[in-house]
Amino acid sequence: FGTRLSVDLTRESVRGTCHLPHGLKTQVRVLAFCPDDEVEDMLKAGADYAGISDPVRRIGQGWLNFDRCLATPMIMPQVMKIAKILGPRKMMPNPRSGTVVSNLKQAIKEAKGGTMLEYRAEGKGELKATIADASHTDAQILDNLKFFVQTLLRARPRGAAAGGGAKTPGAPLIPGAQAATADQAKDSYFLEASFQLGSQGPIVRIDPELMMPTSTGYFR
Repeated sequence: FGTRLSVDLTRESVRGTCHLPHGLKTQVRVLAFCPDDEVEDMLKAGADYAGISDPVRRIGQGWLNFDRCLATPMIMPQVMKIAKILGPRKMMPNPRSGTVVSNLKQAIKEAKGGTMLEYRAEGKGELKATIADASHTDAQILDNLKFFVQTLLRARPRGAAAGGGAKTPGAPLIPGAQAATADQAKDSYFLEASFQLGSQGPIVRIDPELMMPTSTGYFR
């Protein structure tokens, strides 16, 4: 799923995590930063790698054989030693992205369960997220899409457009329908939206206005 949001990312951010109603079947390799004496407990909880001394040393030498990093606030000062390595790769634990947590064991289970989705708007408000895979039914895909749209609405910055969704100025999606004006698009939070079936599948455009829970044509 991809969308473009009406937000000034030089002043505000749209990022965070949520837990989809229907998890993905993807394999996520989790590194849990924790005190070295808690390594065994974190591995039992489902982490692929755990600890602080050895992971920090190996990452400093170029090791990056993981997909997501989790940490507690207490351990973050030591994780900061490798911030220049993890930061540019967008793997640095951060409270805003839900990867700095108080309950590390629970966060590990959620990350490994496939329901945890991390999102972040970039550039001119573009945001892409994988919300389904081949194992999902049409109904499950729609559930995840509705949930994610509502998550983005809740995460809307104060300075972002107050409106919901509208067609981008230009040709309407449906022949004969009235195209949105520039002012209408400017006042909308969701400027564009699309859905791609697989990495090589066709891109299906979605009318942002119909994604809104208040719309009479809500996802119909």
